[in-house]
Amino acid sequence: MDKRTAALTLLSIESLGPRRGLILVSKFDKPADIFKASYRELKSIKGITSKLARNIVKGGDKEFVEEQKTLLDRSPFDVITIFDDEYPENLYNIYDPPLVLYKHGDFVDADHDAIAFVGTRKCTKYGKQVTEALVKELVRRKITIVSGFARGIDTTAHRTALKNNGRTIAALGNGVDKVYPPENRELRSELVKNGVYCSEFALGARPEAQNFPRRNRIISGLSLGTVVVEAGQKSGALLTSNYSINQNRETFAVPGKITSRTSKGTNQLIKQGAKPVLSVEDILEEIENLRKYPEKERQLKIEFNFTSDEQKIYDSLTFDPLHIDELSEKTGYDTHEALSTLLNLELKGAVKQFSGKMFAKIGNFQ
Repeated sequence: MDKRTAALTLLSIESLGPRRGLILVSKFDKPADIFKASYRELKSIKGITSKLARNIVKGGDKEFVEEQKTLLDRSPFDVITIFDDEYPENLYNIYDPPLVLYKHGDFVDADHDAIAFVGTRKCTKYGKQVTEALVKELVRRKITIVSGFARGIDTTAHRTALKNNGRTIAALGNGVDKVYPPENRELRSELVKNGVYCSEFALGARPEAQNFPRRNRIISGLSLGTVVVEAGQKSGALLTSNYSINQNRETFAVPGKITSRTSKGTNQLIKQGAKPVLSVEDILEEIENLRKYPEKERQLKIEFNFTSDEQKIYDSLTFDPLHIDELSEKTGYDTHEALSTLLNLELKGAVKQFSGKMFAKIGNFQ
């Protein structure tokens, strides 16, 4: 029995689960030896019940295993098993790593240096802007971006990484042969060219609600740390941060307005000890000693060299878009003068314009 067949067979055994599967893996020299063991031998292993021992002796669900192997052989998808040397090191070292990871695309050694981004599906302009700014800077420093391929913060993180020629990994709550949400089909096509689209769920698995909490431990498990950008008090992103803490990984949160519903969860995380992220440096200083592939001497800091008028306008902006009329009133400049200065700031990459003559700063993350 080869490694792939052994891992798929373990996956097919009802109620075995990743943790008890890992116990079995650690007890036997070769994957095939698990299925040569006697009922008595299996039953003597802590955590293996009588029912599980009988199911293992029977060889699991052979029909499921053959079906999955056939589907894999006829598709662009592949599996990496916990028995393989190329299994991601970060993920292997969590409490309950998946026995099988289905994938489209390939892991590379440098994916060890990864940071996860999670947050609400209904993110604000502020959340999107902060995610874009942080991901852009991390990618520039050769850090892989991990997220869950959901709407909102997840999609923004993946898209920004790819836009800036970085690597990104999507951990799913469905099979890799499915695309969810469906509007991300084109994103999946781009992602697998410079990253990995992966799942512990079998081919054909639909995006069921109960899958996503399990998926979240893989997002944090693949990463050196997790950044929560925006999250309500009951957001699934908070579950990912809990996994990150339990996996002894770094946990970060972007602070937000105390009146914002989407910031209640992140502000609470900060109260509980998560590191607040005010700039990309807040992330880098916590993970630099954990990296295996540190950047070679290129920690550039962009200087904008503002004029006095530009500095005054820039200092009056925040990460929340502000209307030109409010900005004029705040600074004392008339609308024409303010717009002229804002154009210069846009050209310098320090300010972003939104529809309706709304402006926000972006330079703090440079």
